[in-house]
Parts: sequence; C-alpha cells; structure tokens
Amino acid sequence: MARQSRAEATRKRLLEATVEALSECGYSGASTQEVCRRAGVSRGTLLHHFPTRTELLVASLDAILADRVEHFMRTHRGNGAADTATLLKDLWSQWQGPVYAAWLELAVAARTQPDLRQPMREVMARFDDQILAAFQELIDFEPLPPGAELAIPFVTFALFNGLAVGRSYESDDREQPILQLIELLAGMLPTRGDHP
Repeated sequence: MARQSRAEATRKRLLEATVEALSECGYSGASTQEVCRRAGVSRGTLLHHFPTRTELLVASLDAILADRVEHFMRTHRGNGAADTATLLKDLWSQWQGPVYAAWLELAVAARTQPDLRQPMREVMARFDDQILAAFQELIDFEPLPPGAELAIPFVTFALFNGLAVGRSYESDDREQPILQLIELLAGMLPTRGDHP
C-alpha cells in the first residue's frame, strides 16, 4: 500500500510539474528533462509512468481539468444560494493562471502536431461531458428552449476562451464590459436552488 501511495504521489508531482513547465516555458520548452527537474525525479521514473512526452502532456491536462471541475462542483453543489451569475464569475476565475496557459499551449500545438491532436480531442470531449453534467446539475434549463443545455456551456466556453486569449494582447479594461454582459445574461438563468 505504501508503495502504491508513493507511486501516486510521484505521478501527481509529474503532472503538476508538467502544467508548470507548459505555463512557464511553453509547449516546446516543456521537455521531459524540464519536467523531471521540476518534479525532482529521474528520467527513468518519468518513463515508468509516462512512456512518451505526449502521454505526459495530455495526462497532465486531463488530470488538472478533472480536478478543476471536481473543485467547482464541491464549491457549488448544495449551495442553492449561489445565482447563475455567481457561478459564471467563479467559472471565469478558472481561466486565470497556469492551468489555462497550459491548456492554451497544448491546444495551439495540437493544430500542427498530429500525435497530440487525437488525444487532445479525447481529453476535451471528457471535459465537455463533465462540464455539461455540472451545468445540468447546477442550472435549471427547463424554462429554456430544447437544446439550450448543450448550447449554453459551449457558448460560455467560447466567450471565456476568446477573452482569455485576448488578454495576452489586449488591456484588461476591454474584458470588463463583456464580463458584465455575460453576468447580466447569466442572471436570467435560474439555478436549481432558486425554486422548490
């Protein structure tokens, strides 16, 4: 049992070091050597857990996205008092920091790296399913037209992705009016706790 927990701890360190390396060094700079250095493990240890660099990169994104969804749900499940605008404001906070930067690096790289493209599609399909389930649990879609429960998460993420990418070359004051509009629109959607 102790050996298994050590292996899990090592794997977790590798995944976290990969996200850090992607965020700080970019796709090309997130080499296996850099990840090993950050995680404090040997190359052999890394290869034991992740035989290829692509597996390491994709697994790091998969793990961190799943963790983000789980944290978001733990925060808001059963809270009832949080309105939809508050949910989306908290969701927007997920587009800050190293996790978003790591995702962006991999998303851009997948366009020209065939070995990365399919695994990224699979990771993002799982993430889409998790987010859809979260939205369905937290937001009441019944008053809306059929198909809204699929369209709303997609549109929300498209807006957030665009705003976050724009942040790399726009001033921060450009995003505030857009976020306020999103919050205004979100306020029109009832959460599950809004009515009995």
